[in-house]
Amino acid sequence: LTSLGVRPDPVFDTMIAARVLGKQRVGLADLLEEYFGLSVDKGFQKADWSRRPLEADMLAYAAMDVAHLLPLRERMEEEMEKLGRLAWAREEFDRLVRELEPMPEKKTNLFRVKGARNLSPRQLAVLEELLEWREGVARRMDLPPFKVVGTERLLKLAEALPRNRRELETCGALSHRQASRFGEEMVRAVQRGLGRARSTLPQFPAPARVPRDLEAEKLLRKFKEVRDIRAAELGMDPGFLLPNASLKGLARLRPRGLEDIRKSGLLKGWQLEAMGEALAERLPSGHA
Repeated sequence: LTSLGVRPDPVFDTMIAARVLGKQRVGLADLLEEYFGLSVDKGFQKADWSRRPLEADMLAYAAMDVAHLLPLRERMEEEMEKLGRLAWAREEFDRLVRELEPMPEKKTNLFRVKGARNLSPRQLAVLEELLEWREGVARRMDLPPFKVVGTERLLKLAEALPRNRRELETCGALSHRQASRFGEEMVRAVQRGLGRARSTLPQFPAPARVPRDLEAEKLLRKFKEVRDIRAAELGMDPGFLLPNASLKGLARLRPRGLEDIRKSGLLKGWQLEAMGEALAERLPSGHA
């Protein structure tokens, strides 16, 4: 919708609502079963929805997915109202709308490919060329990149460095269909990587060394303890109530009291309401 300039407002996100309510199972199928006793076949979640025409049972699944959304929203809103958490959920919904932006093209990060650290710089260059080639094919075919060729297969190609079609077909990295369909293009991508100047070869960045902050680590342990206790009281997932990343950032700031916690911007309004005072109470003596 955002790519068309449409920003839905207001929104109601059933997964967020479920997490605010402290539910263990937060998927739509799970919620439909819990609230209405409906059984939804989850197998269709991984079906190929790009194929046409859609089969009758897929159409039925899609209809079931939306037919009960309004009554589900009403039930969940009533439940959150009783717990005094409806405002918490609405703050999260509003944040979703504010942060809506057209989805950028998401490219596979070369340095995050599992197993890539074992490659030589030359093999990394080949893998980078193969990933770039795959992105272009995916755009052209309007498919997610993994539907073109899996990343693990590209990694095997980068390891093998096939220099021609025969080597590509016999290295064992691709299926017969993939080799037949994309073989020539992939060989050219490999050749581009092999032909790169040495100065342009990618290398894994050296890991950043951050000096330990023992005081912040001690405060973080206290914050986590408070968060976990409060999460248990509310019946909520600790990571949703207040993520570790927020707690780490807060501990590094060494707030001196509730006002510093508020000014940090690391806690949302509802998180301050639920956790602010409890966190301030665990600050070193004389700070809270």
